[in-house]
Amino acid sequence: MKRPVPMSLARRTAALLLLCCTTLALANLPASDLPLGWLLAFTLPGATLGLLRKKAARPWDLALLGILLQAGACYLALEVEGPMTRPAALACTILPPLAFVTTRREESDLSLGLFLSFCVLLVGIILDGIHLPLIAAYAGASCLSLYNAAHLTARAASRRPAPTPSERPRLGDVLVSSGGIALACLLSAFAIERALGLLPSPTGPRGSAVSSPTDSRSTSRTVGLGESFVLGGSQGVLAELRGERLLRARSPDGSPVAADLYLRSGFFAVPGLDRWQTGPLTRTKVPSTVPFVLRPPEPRVPVETLRFERLAGSRNFVFVPPDTCEVRGLEGLYGDAARGWLRQEEGLPQEVYEVVWQRLDGLPAGPLDPNAASQGLLSVPDGFDRAPFHELLEAWQVGDPPRTAMERIAAGLRRHCRYDRSEPIGPHPLALQNFLFAAEDRRGYCMHFASAAALMLRLRGIPCRIAVGVYGGEADAEVDGARSYGSQHAHAWVEVRFQRRWVVFDPTPPAERGRRAPIAAEPAPASEAPDAEAAESGDLLAETFDLLTRPWLLAVALLLALLTALWPAGSPRPAHGITPTGAKSARRLLVRLLRALADAGHLRRHGQTLESFARELGRQKRLLPEVSAAMFAYQEVRFGGCRLDAGRESVLLRGIEAASGLRAMANRD
Repeated sequence: MKRPVPMSLARRTAALLLLCCTTLALANLPASDLPLGWLLAFTLPGATLGLLRKKAARPWDLALLGILLQAGACYLALEVEGPMTRPAALACTILPPLAFVTTRREESDLSLGLFLSFCVLLVGIILDGIHLPLIAAYAGASCLSLYNAAHLTARAASRRPAPTPSERPRLGDVLVSSGGIALACLLSAFAIERALGLLPSPTGPRGSAVSSPTDSRSTSRTVGLGESFVLGGSQGVLAELRGERLLRARSPDGSPVAADLYLRSGFFAVPGLDRWQTGPLTRTKVPSTVPFVLRPPEPRVPVETLRFERLAGSRNFVFVPPDTCEVRGLEGLYGDAARGWLRQEEGLPQEVYEVVWQRLDGLPAGPLDPNAASQGLLSVPDGFDRAPFHELLEAWQVGDPPRTAMERIAAGLRRHCRYDRSEPIGPHPLALQNFLFAAEDRRGYCMHFASAAALMLRLRGIPCRIAVGVYGGEADAEVDGARSYGSQHAHAWVEVRFQRRWVVFDPTPPAERGRRAPIAAEPAPASEAPDAEAAESGDLLAETFDLLTRPWLLAVALLLALLTALWPAGSPRPAHGITPTGAKSARRLLVRLLRALADAGHLRRHGQTLESFARELGRQKRLLPEVSAAMFAYQEVRFGGCRLDAGRESVLLRGIEAASGLRAMANRD
């Protein structure tokens, strides 16, 4: 006779299979959206709680420990990896419970863990497309895990060492169910992939190979200031910059920083209908001991200096005005002086750097750069339909002179399209087409205005590129004359290449530049401005928040929560008594008895026990034997664990009848 598999081995096999499914689901997540630091931040705390579930004294201690572990892990991930992209948040809501049930190793967690891992697998398909080997491996592991879970459930339900041969699933049934699950996984993956491809604004897989940097039909997509500038999706511009305060700019001499200052952090020169790319760069590492020179200063133009302080969230981005001459004080700086591209190595601690620049607005820039065509600044996307764009250019009377063409394109876009923070919608497959050619509501924001204007300029032979960064900012509350910039000031504009320099051309309506939200209401009069006490209150709240987010304070709170969770539990609380069967019916009969006694003039006081009430009736020589027996029968049912059988019910009824006789006696008296 074949020996049955021990239950302990079956449980370990189930835990191992669930861990395999979880690992495969996590491997399907794209590292570009969810780097290793963030992945560990959302899995290690849950896994730790799962391992500690039997050692924690109380559930509330475990919950507090989980909150502090998760907060500390996110803080460390933010410091090490930087801000997380928005699409990654879709997976991060599922990862903590998945890690918890994977390591808790209870039989009830198997089905829940498989469901959560399948959700994570689908999120990976949404973000990164189909990876057939991973999906096939997951389908096989999940089939084995479900089979093992059913085996454990059957053995637990039958309470036998092992199921009988007739109870064991046949090989054909196992193959059919496993094949059905595997087929369902593959069909779900392909259905999601196809559905994403049919959406009006394509959101194809991330990180896939791009055959051509100018191929507008490519589904590869990188949001933010990476190597591409995406038009599909409302978070395409500066999506990697998070926070209300990212950057502070100030003059060393304390003079006010201009409110209309453009600060470029990147540019995109290779066009596409749905995405632009940076294009080729000549990256040179600059020694930290010497400034990085972008261009020589123009003669007879004042030279100014700005000092920039990067705050949390701006990472390795370098913000400079368009007419920058040189950058000082940055270690690990890479740059392309000819194109004005700057970036710092990640992980370096420097926060402050200086920029020497000139304000050249309104000064002659010379003719257009004759070498712009060789730099790709006049190219248009492959397969680009020029006819609709030419119709708009003719309708707006846009000619070839650069300055006139820029003015008329900006005016035409303001008349033809509406600024809105919502994504363009319409019948066309691409966001830019809906922005320009939708029949009804043609709306978009700065990235759509800039992309449309750049393509129109190139059709008129005017070389240009798209620049991204921040604009405007707001007066800094801590440093006089300084300005602070946050993600709400993210902006995109166009830079036209003249022979001597890049010239800023911003087609976005002036009132909407550097705005992440719609225009706010007009500022209140000076008489209604917040007083000094309100400002001090805001500073106090900011200081309190800064204190609460100190790393040492989080570490101390985490240590206290861990000690509290692992402290030996005291004696268990007594379990609440369970109401015996028939107690409610006995209670109703007791109420009738007490009501009859009350009608006879013997009212039971509030909070008085039956024993004391019976003694009081005895002293008054009003405690009839039937009434005493009825009270005793109720006590047997309520507290003695006896059933309300026919005998006790008749005793209670006789007591009620006797109490009613007392009422008749009292009426005669």
